[in-house]
Amino acid sequence: MGQDQKIKGWLTTFVIIGSVAVVIPMLGAQASDQRAKAELADAAVKFRAADVKPVDFTRIETPRLRDAAEFRSLSSLNIEHRLWARERASEHQCLAEAVYYEARSESRSGQLAVADVVKNRVTSKHYPNSICGVVYQGSERPYACQFSFTCDGSMDKKPNGAAWQRAKDMAQLSLTGGVADLTKNATHYHTIEVKPNWSKTLEYKTTIGFHKFYRPSWRERNTGTTSISIAPPS
Repeated sequence: MGQDQKIKGWLTTFVIIGSVAVVIPMLGAQASDQRAKAELADAAVKFRAADVKPVDFTRIETPRLRDAAEFRSLSSLNIEHRLWARERASEHQCLAEAVYYEARSESRSGQLAVADVVKNRVTSKHYPNSICGVVYQGSERPYACQFSFTCDGSMDKKPNGAAWQRAKDMAQLSLTGGVADLTKNATHYHTIEVKPNWSKTLEYKTTIGFHKFYRPSWRERNTGTTSISIAPPS
């Protein structure tokens, strides 16, 4: 019996040691996992705090200054971006002025139609290749302006108020290219109250609001500028 008890005691000891050998690594892994989770949570809190903390530009560290110097090395790219943004702003301004002075009392469709004519002229080889160039073509010479508001004194009164804001909004909408051309590619228009002689030389396309819209005939579109009627919208 004494021998049996010794064997049982040894077996019990082996079981306990084996259990401890299994449990200790498990506890260690759990502790490590908990520490990792705690460190991750702490890092997340610090990140969020840094993300919303305002930057104190008086205490920028040297490495940040080095980064700024590296960004300055891209000055040529920055200049190109600035020039592009400035040109885009100018084109929007010119188109908004055309919409305002030519159609500020028109409906939304009427204003977009005027913008369409300007853009259609830009894409035509018979006119300048920029919005501002088209809008102000001939304005430097007496009786040569293509859009009457650029040379008849209308611009002495600066655009303002809700009508100006609406014109800028319509110009911006037109520039997005997300609205189909309402004029059927027209390059000319005149008010419905008049019937200028030049309209007889062009194809009538449509009437929108207070304006009738025209385009050169298919036979004349690809000919030289002297053979088509380059008449100002009136």
